[in-house]
Amino acid sequence: MISNGGATEETDFGGISEREIFRTSSSHAFVDDETIEVARRRVATTGVVESLAQWRRQDNPAVGAGGRPMLIGDEAILVGLTVLASEHAPLLITNLAELFQYRLSPQARLDLGLPVPAAGLEAGALESRRWYRNTHNAFHRLIKPIDPYPQRRYLALTYTEIKEILDAHDVEREVVVKARLDELTKSFLTMSFMEQPRRLRRATKRIDFSLDQTFIKPPTKKGFSRKGLPQRVREEVGKTRRQLKPGPVDAFAGYYVTKAEHPDLPRGSVDPTAPGRGGKYDGMSVDWGWMANIAVRVNADAKEAGHCPQVATAFTLSMPNIGVSEEAVELMRATKDLDPDLLPGLVDADKAYFANAVVERLHEPTFNLGFTPSTEYRVDRLGVQATKAGAELIEGKFYCPAMPKELKSATQDHLKKDNPIDEDTLYLRHKERTYFELRPKEKPDEKGRVPMMCPASGPSATVLCPLKELAKGAPDKERREVDPEQVPEFPEKICTQHSVSFNESDGMRQKQAFDYKSKEWHAFHKHARNSIESLNAGIKDQAHEVVEESSRRCVRGFAAAQLFVTILLTNYNLRKIASFLRKAWVASKKIVSGPVSTSKVRRRDGVWHNPYTGTYPPGARPEPATSPKSCISRHRPTPA
Repeated sequence: MISNGGATEETDFGGISEREIFRTSSSHAFVDDETIEVARRRVATTGVVESLAQWRRQDNPAVGAGGRPMLIGDEAILVGLTVLASEHAPLLITNLAELFQYRLSPQARLDLGLPVPAAGLEAGALESRRWYRNTHNAFHRLIKPIDPYPQRRYLALTYTEIKEILDAHDVEREVVVKARLDELTKSFLTMSFMEQPRRLRRATKRIDFSLDQTFIKPPTKKGFSRKGLPQRVREEVGKTRRQLKPGPVDAFAGYYVTKAEHPDLPRGSVDPTAPGRGGKYDGMSVDWGWMANIAVRVNADAKEAGHCPQVATAFTLSMPNIGVSEEAVELMRATKDLDPDLLPGLVDADKAYFANAVVERLHEPTFNLGFTPSTEYRVDRLGVQATKAGAELIEGKFYCPAMPKELKSATQDHLKKDNPIDEDTLYLRHKERTYFELRPKEKPDEKGRVPMMCPASGPSATVLCPLKELAKGAPDKERREVDPEQVPEFPEKICTQHSVSFNESDGMRQKQAFDYKSKEWHAFHKHARNSIESLNAGIKDQAHEVVEESSRRCVRGFAAAQLFVTILLTNYNLRKIASFLRKAWVASKKIVSGPVSTSKVRRRDGVWHNPYTGTYPPGARPEPATSPKSCISRHRPTPA
């Protein structure tokens, strides 16, 4: 309202300011040059801008006369997204455009190669539209060389159009471009990992991590069943678009069942998962979207949080139920490449991985990369699972066939529903197992083969067996005796030879770092699972990254989703590292002055008179209780 000679006259906009009209983002705060410079340095460290230019040249090798120069480059888009993520703002094109138009200094715009926005009210509306359009075009120009599933996404599609898109999809290009997208993600997470001080990066000599999947929602929720798609197409024959209901937008996503075991289909398979219609998942809750495969650093030595920041070491996006094992291997490769001076360590996972995976798809690549699993077993894979040369494979290790039956079934007996053995008994039986475990005679050769000895062989024998004599000169130590009734009637090679050669592949499905259900296994597995669950909760926190809210990242498509989650995970890492350093600094500055109390005095003893115990606060004069029946005085005693 404007005063005019004592009267008020309403302007064209009433009480709404120009700022409120032409700026639609929630934050209009000015971004200082230091923040922009730090973001530019980090983006430059990733090398992604150069990689994007190279990938475009690979896709379009022909050199033309050129066209209109781009107003907003890749660096500006990535820096802008990084700044928005640090502010915990939604990663929207609108917010990005307004950051470029309103919130940067002239020097920051110059550094990012951005044009100078027009000033004045008359140019405001048109200028905002131009900035939004240019930012929108720049973002999708960045996405194009890293989009493994290109398609039209600006409107809903019919099922006939969905089928045409799937039939025309280039699988070979998908493999190449998906590798580019994962390389971009790896570059950002490696950059955030290297932002740590050296003492934290190399807090341990090995890099141990825990991995898991979490569901990522797309901006559009409507999906379709690959199995039922042909029937949907037949139902659309002869109908016009106006006669049809709007169909899906994203052709490349899948159904995720929230509470059920998930299959692990090889890449390139058709996932039949679909809701309803009397199928396997009828009546269960399903969501349409993608799976985020995330690895978080843990410490097998400390077995507790606080030794070093628990940051995300690797991330990929994938279709639900497809290539779970292959995505896990990609996480291992990316984690191994974080720092060449860190050796591969342990990889912890739940039953969705090593317990159910095919050996050739997951176990072999894991050991070839130098990692050792720590996982759970399926109930049907406990006890004796295989034999070689007479030795029995039990939960990842080979044992003497004459080992007592109660030791062979110790874990099964602990997990029984009726009359299970307790943990102390389980630990005791696991300890007894070690006496009957086969021992290596020599180190493995270049092909991974190692000669294994019966526990009753050699000077370091741990058991006494009627089939073998104790070696001469064997030291006198504690040994277990084999029950003659348990000795095999027809002894095999492990009982008759000095040693038997075992290959690296023998028992590979069950090999892991710790004895299953042992105290060491429990300590590490609990620490590792808590770490990955903590990360999942942290990136979904409503006050910070809010990864699961698709309304905060409205650009459609697989590539856009992975880019956004990459930026958010990078910000999560930087936030966790800063928090870790801040807590460490505060702890180092604490100075204790005065006498240190060795015992904590409860308030009732330090303030009140307690007639029941006959105690008084220090320096107080004894007074009688207010009532003979009271245990504690209702009044403070008078100081002496």
